[in-house]
Amino acid sequence: MSAPDTNIDKQEKQHKPALLGIRGAMIFGVLMVLLLLFFVVDNGREDMATEDTAVEQDASAASVDATAYPVGTTATDSN
Repeated sequence: MSAPDTNIDKQEKQHKPALLGIRGAMIFGVLMVLLLLFFVVDNGREDMATEDTAVEQDASAASVDATAYPVGTTATDSN
């Protein structure tokens, strides 16, 4: 059952602030989701580049450490 006297123009005018608020909240929500998606994708690419660099640095450090002290020689040998 609907109300017998409905004036759509009057109701639209009375509900305009509420409808604008709902529309604003929807736009804000979509912008926040897009911003979150942008930051997640951007930070994911940065972490991968940092990981590759760390692996290369560790490999070069291991080769430097291996050549610094050859096997079989120590600083305390007095022969």
